[in-house]
Amino acid sequence: MMGDWSALPQELLGLIFIRLRHAADIIRFRAVCTSWKLVAMEAKQLHLKPLSPMLLLPPNAQNEVHNLLDFSTHKACKIELPETEGAWCSTSWKGWLLTINFSFPYAMNLLNPISRLQIQLPPATMFEDAHSETEDTSIPTECFISKMVASSSPSDPNCIIMVIHSMWNKLAFCKPGDREWKTLKSGIYHFQDIIFYKGNFYATAKLEVGIVQCDLCPEPKVIPFAPPVWARSLENKYLVESCGELLQVSRFLHYDDDRDEMSPYNTIIFEVFKLDFNTRTWIKVENLGDNSLFLGHSGTFSISTQDSLEFKKNCVYFLDDYLTAYYLSEFPQGCTDMGVFNLETQMVEPAFPTTQVWRTPLLWIIPDLFMGEFLISH
Repeated sequence: MMGDWSALPQELLGLIFIRLRHAADIIRFRAVCTSWKLVAMEAKQLHLKPLSPMLLLPPNAQNEVHNLLDFSTHKACKIELPETEGAWCSTSWKGWLLTINFSFPYAMNLLNPISRLQIQLPPATMFEDAHSETEDTSIPTECFISKMVASSSPSDPNCIIMVIHSMWNKLAFCKPGDREWKTLKSGIYHFQDIIFYKGNFYATAKLEVGIVQCDLCPEPKVIPFAPPVWARSLENKYLVESCGELLQVSRFLHYDDDRDEMSPYNTIIFEVFKLDFNTRTWIKVENLGDNSLFLGHSGTFSISTQDSLEFKKNCVYFLDDYLTAYYLSEFPQGCTDMGVFNLETQMVEPAFPTTQVWRTPLLWIIPDLFMGEFLISH
């Protein structure tokens, strides 16, 4: 005889709920019955443990829908995202996707893929000097936005959203409800990453450029803040917060003309540095302890592997950042430079399904499960 699951004490259900770590488990908890769903909604403020990262897999030739890959089970949950039809999922930040339409006026939105909440942003035509770029067919929509971060949840009307945009990789920002993007004045272009850290936006760029701080006063501009880290050639740079420290991570690529033409480049090593804010100098980090970093053109972040046992400690999980390889015919296999770099062994290990052809970016997602209804199926 089956028990009446709805009759379990709410106090017991609440204690169970706040110990859940994985998005799929929370979704299943809510789906049991109405009383369990109500417990989840009431207890959500007590759910203090961060949820484990998931990987958003785009549609491809083998699968016509999006999937969320759960690393704890190595299974993918199908997720319906009709809002992405006719649009490019350009990047992500925590539990949000940034989409840009392929057609004029190139509407831009933030989309929560779990709740399907959508927040309208100014269109791409409302960037400074954007008209010539968005009307130039030689500049694909796929490359127009490369990074996005926010100062708080995008559902907060006071949230500030900062992006790296256009072929020059400039910085611009807006708030939900704004009609246009505001570009930061700078003699520096080709920014590579941005972060909101302890109340301020910081950015780093290619070449011998250090960290700049973003001044969002009436005439927005960037201010030099810290010197560059010594760098080799062929690197990408990322800004990550870990254990309250601001880290800069350098990624070094190797190009080999003799390699299979399907994948002519690969990541060989990462180097990690933390910023001493008192001296504004960089200190090399040899070990991340129980933490691991997650990098890519989607948002960068750090987690404690003690909270997420499915991930390895002292590692860098990375996605392919060479965006043009997702759609150029010269790269028939799409992007394959993805894996896990172990700081102790200095070796790269495979971690993702690279046997499939990915024509749109794979994106890190830290699910935001408490905004509306959950719309995932198996």
